Amino acid sequence: MRRIPESCILAIVVAMCLVPAYAAQTRQPPRASRAQLVLLGTGTPRPDPLRSGPATAIVVNDTAYIVDAGPGIVRRAEEAFEKGTKGLAVAGLQTVFFTHLHSDHTVGYPDLIFTTWVQGRTTPLKAYGPAGLEAMTRYILMAWQADIDIRTKGMERRSATGAAVDAHDVKPGVVYQDANVKVTAFPVMHGEWPLAFGYRFDTSDRTIVISGDASPSPALIDNCQRCDILVHEVFSQDYRPADMPNWLEYRSKYHTTTSELAEIANKTQPGLLVLYHRGVGPPGREISDAQYLTEVQRTYRGKVVVGQDLEIY
Repeated sequence: MRRIPESCILAIVVAMCLVPAYAAQTRQPPRASRAQLVLLGTGTPRPDPLRSGPATAIVVNDTAYIVDAGPGIVRRAEEAFEKGTKGLAVAGLQTVFFTHLHSDHTVGYPDLIFTTWVQGRTTPLKAYGPAGLEAMTRYILMAWQADIDIRTKGMERRSATGAAVDAHDVKPGVVYQDANVKVTAFPVMHGEWPLAFGYRFDTSDRTIVISGDASPSPALIDNCQRCDILVHEVFSQDYRPADMPNWLEYRSKYHTTTSELAEIANKTQPGLLVLYHRGVGPPGREISDAQYLTEVQRTYRGKVVVGQDLEIY
């Protein structure tokens, strides 16, 4: 039998070792989408320890774009950062959009202004929202003026520019655009608020739509035709707040029921429907996530999830 030279044997062994390594490389999952949806707060005005107030982040190329600033927003952002979402580093939170000016969507606004500044932000925060946001911003800065003076003129010597806010009262249409994202505000109906917005985020790889607080809206349907993700508020048919005897009338003007949301989803066909800002009811009479899914899925067959704080999609 002819003997195989040792040099050939070595070459064969090396090749056999390389094949599994190459195969493993080719089997690696595709890179995650550059645009991520991060749920920072999925709650309502009720101070639920498990759910911070309404706040959502779109993170593109490690840059965050925040929608609404409910209570707990900055700590939730820091928690998401510590879990690995680099774009939610507190000092890097630079841009926020408000759907409307209800307190549960805005009481975290001073936190977003001042905590991010004290933790290192050196450029003005950029804020966009319906009429009234500029005035709200001005009064917040006035209320904390003593703090600003001490931190900028005292021993801390912090940047006065970082304490500034570039706030804009905007109208429907494209309200912001950069290399990562184009943001379109569209009008939604939220009871007696003269103007409330939903937002559409167009990135290079995904379209994400956030309803804000709203009853069913033709503009939302127009802006979410086969969008990748629709994040929509919702209330179960069984939800009844104890302090509002006219709840059913109020709900019809301010919010969306599970059956109405199923109809919206059937008309828009999002890749994923995320339920947030949902009423869970008082302790002992909570409405479960399973019930929400059951109610929506009675007439909608697409992919739907009940959003929880700090989930990423």
